[in-house]
Amino acid sequence: MSQPLISSRFPYLPLHLTVGQVSEAVEACVQQRFDGDLAVPPALLTGGRRPTGYSRWTLADGSSVLTTTYRGTIQVGPFGPFPALITAIGDEPLVGRGISDRLRITLDHGQQLTIEP
Repeated sequence: MSQPLISSRFPYLPLHLTVGQVSEAVEACVQQRFDGDLAVPPALLTGGRRPTGYSRWTLADGSSVLTTTYRGTIQVGPFGPFPALITAIGDEPLVGRGISDRLRITLDHGQQLTIEP
């Protein structure tokens, strides 16, 4: 059994995302209202990475946006890698239900996250 991963930067989850041959370490805010896997600022996915396609998302204000998407993998500490659809949108990395539903994430009194398989 794996040891739990502890993140004291509440509510951020440390992870590695890989698209093609390029891997990045990212801290992503856990967003339970985001149904996708991972959203990252578009600038993070530059550098020769080619989008897989496009996705349409409805934002919290009800507006709709079309974003570029990339197929990749996400590793959360020792857990994963998980196949992921990475959406290029926003100013801050957000990890959504597509990834968080694969893990047990305990939000501990606004102080830390404990991540287990």
